[in-house]
Amino acid sequence: MRTPAQITFDPYSGPGQIKAGSMEPDKELDKGYAPEFSTIWGAILAIVVAYIASTALLLLWIAVSGEVVHSGSLTIGDLISSSMGTWIGFFGAAVIASRTRGTHSMRADYGISIRPMVDVPLGIVSGLALQFLVLPAIYLPLEPLIPHLQSKLSGPANYITSAGHGAGILAVGLVIVVGAPIVEEIFFRGLLLQSISVKLARFGKRRGAIFSVLLSSVAFGIAHVEPLQLLGLTAVGIVLATLRIKFNRLGPGMITHATFNFITFAALYHK
Repeated sequence: MRTPAQITFDPYSGPGQIKAGSMEPDKELDKGYAPEFSTIWGAILAIVVAYIASTALLLLWIAVSGEVVHSGSLTIGDLISSSMGTWIGFFGAAVIASRTRGTHSMRADYGISIRPMVDVPLGIVSGLALQFLVLPAIYLPLEPLIPHLQSKLSGPANYITSAGHGAGILAVGLVIVVGAPIVEEIFFRGLLLQSISVKLARFGKRRGAIFSVLLSSVAFGIAHVEPLQLLGLTAVGIVLATLRIKFNRLGPGMITHATFNFITFAALYHK
């Protein structure tokens, strides 16, 4: 296991965890994807906690604000409170796992690193490909079988963006395009993918990686609790997990995820 002493600088470390070493952080990440600790049950518990916290904070917001709940609509307060609850579960689990099982450095443990010259163009192209090539290829054969399929697929996104009007659009954008990609990549492609990879290492490097990508991607799809979107979200998860393993950092996946969400966000508000 890597120790904090091997990291020269880590902004995610707490006091006393920034230490000098003989190896640059990016060179450490360049050694290749080599997950070193697993907490499967911790990750599963985090998903449960995330949904409980999301519901609890949403109900608390409604009670405190005196908001009148309308079916089929969402307010900024609803979106922010529920998102914060989800992020508490996901991000909190990643922090706890890093502190108790890892190096105390989330950057080292989960590959939190972005190389703009590579990750930004790669992420933009990947996000565009997912939206305009991969998802249409998945759902086009289903259109004759499911009436009004496109309308049903955009339903959840329409519900979320209904919270933004005027200045509220910025808040919705920050949640969808910035907050969600960062937190979800740290949890699903950081903690969860790593935990599954360690458990499946006995199947060999190649097969273990394939199974880990598939399982973490299915979990990513299921976690959104949208049955019709499960196939598409799983495909998105496969691409994001593959990027994580290929580049041994979360940067490409974060930019891809943000681009993917931004296209949805922009398209719905453009209508």
